[in-house]
Formats: sequence, structure tokens, C-alpha cells
Amino acid sequence: MKTRLVLPVLGLAAVAAMSASLGQQAATESMHDAHATHRAAMKSPRYAIREQQYDIPDVHLIAADGSTSELSAILDSDQPVALNFIFTTCTTICPVMTATFAQMQRQLAEKADEVRLVSISIDPEYDRPDVLKAYAEQFHAGGNWMFLTGDSPDIEKVLRSFDSYAGSKMNHKAVTLLKRPDHAAWIRIDGLANGESLAQEVTARLLN
Repeated sequence: MKTRLVLPVLGLAAVAAMSASLGQQAATESMHDAHATHRAAMKSPRYAIREQQYDIPDVHLIAADGSTSELSAILDSDQPVALNFIFTTCTTICPVMTATFAQMQRQLAEKADEVRLVSISIDPEYDRPDVLKAYAEQFHAGGNWMFLTGDSPDIEKVLRSFDSYAGSKMNHKAVTLLKRPDHAAWIRIDGLANGESLAQEVTARLLN
């Protein structure tokens, strides 16, 4: 299937401001900056969409409330699912992506509870349930939004299964994954779609 490039309706300025408040450095970082790829992605208004099937690994992950669940049971929901990968100490794309999910919930309004949001930490050694709980509260996450952690080998399995493993949390990819409950394939969004654009994609692809 051909990849489609999409220009979001709104720029990233409003969401990127939250990232800046969490510690983003000036744009004049060294060319050896570990976050250089992320900073470049934040300047691009484009994102790409394609459909792809993935095999969900047999792992159990831990939610912010301390409960443990099988990942396949979480993702094989009777609700549409929106999934991303973040870590709480990230100062570049992670707060942007988390804020985007929060903005998307606001944009969806009364339909927000119809979509299960899942954010999986790629820094499980630091991001334990209490840390994720505080992070979720910081972004006013709704009750239908899960933050998950687990053992490092299991998190790596998940990243690899979704073709999102980059070898280091500092270089992880800006990926959002959407799935209808009656479809086997996932809709993969590579790049930083803003909250309004993501809400439009969710409405058109998951709720219609």
C-alpha cells in the first residue's frame, strides 16, 4: 500500500510549547545532540499513514494503578485503540506526543470515551507505576487512557513487534498506531500529527 503524506490542519506550536516548558533546549543544539532526530521531526508538519499487520507478543505489562494485564487483552479491545510509545523524562517528542493525545481527547469531546488510549513507556527501569501515575495526572489523562510499563525485555519485544525499536530511548520513533476492533491491520502514523489532525484521523478511520 502506498504511503500517504498528510499536512495537519494546525501547526505544532501550541503543543511544542508544552515540550519547551518541560526542558527543551534551544534550537542551536550541537550537531551531536542525541535528540537531533527528534528536534528535526518537531519542525516538520508532515506525517505519513499506512496500514500494516503486527503480531502482538505474549507479554504482561503493568498499568499506572499497579495492575498487570496481558498486552493482547488490552489491545484486542471491543473499542478502537490508539497506541503510542513515550518515556517520562524525555524532553522532546514524548511530551509533545502525550500532549497530542490529551488534545485529541478534548477534540473528540463526547466521543473520547469510545477510544482506548494506550501509552507504553520505553524506559521501564525508571518509569514504574507511581511515576506513570504522576505523569498521567500531569497531562490530565482521562479514565480511558492507560499508561503501561513492564520488564525491559518485554518492552523491547513490544517495540520490535510494532517495528518501533530504535536501539535507544533517545532515538525512538514518533509513531502512533490506530486499530479498529473489527480489523486485523493497524493504521500506522509516522511523524507528529497534532491533536486536531489526530482526532480527525481517529474519527474518520475508527469511529465511522
